[in-house]
Amino acid sequence: MNGFFWKDMKRSFLNVGFFAGMAAVAALLLAAAVNGTPPERTRSSYYILYNVFGASGFGPFAAVFPVLAYAASFCEEYQSGYYRMIFSRMSPVRFGRIRICSVALSGGVMLAVPIAAACIMAYTLGVPGVPQDSDQGLLDGTIMLTYIIQYGDWYIAVGKTVLGFLFGCVWSLVGLLFAVWTPNRYVALIAPFVLYESMWIGLNGIPWLNPIRLLRGDDVGSYPLAAGVECVYILIVSAFIMVGLVRRYRNG
Repeated sequence: MNGFFWKDMKRSFLNVGFFAGMAAVAALLLAAAVNGTPPERTRSSYYILYNVFGASGFGPFAAVFPVLAYAASFCEEYQSGYYRMIFSRMSPVRFGRIRICSVALSGGVMLAVPIAAACIMAYTLGVPGVPQDSDQGLLDGTIMLTYIIQYGDWYIAVGKTVLGFLFGCVWSLVGLLFAVWTPNRYVALIAPFVLYESMWIGLNGIPWLNPIRLLRGDDVGSYPLAAGVECVYILIVSAFIMVGLVRRYRNG
């Protein structure tokens, strides 16, 4: 089992989809940080962060990227019959635990690294702390202002990075879910985006369930609450993946 776990983990990161997805996210976020920064260091870091997460074009397509790395791998294993050899050596539950772990980590890291880099750039190019001068009042009435005053700038950067990681875990697992229940690569890659858009529109009035609001965290009113809901989503999706794998095992 340990050998398969590390092999699966290695495959989940060392593939073209993982690096292509991370590069695309980094290009969107870092370009927004650069374009939203004046020639001199005169704007608040949070003005730059607003451009990064609100005006970069990343949010509407955020669910596309995590599935690129390893979520659809089960489709290839199913089509080739390789999954039967796997099930002959380990139970579907054990396999599910390994695959859920590798898929979630690859999807989470794919988003967390560029988001952390964008936050660092925002703090480097902008003026951290409570917005002053031309940006004074920018964060009035928002949870971000409360976080800055109570905990400091680091809380925002770490919070957004953690929420990005959990978001990547959720939507990479959603891709795996579709791959297990409908082992078609195109469905596994496209269906998560369709579901994401549907939830975004359908849950517009419930920010603490809305996936794009959970990714940003600010509209939810609590980073810990947003992270907690993402963890619940991970558990729910993982449970359905397990049910699907057991079904595949019983049906041969």
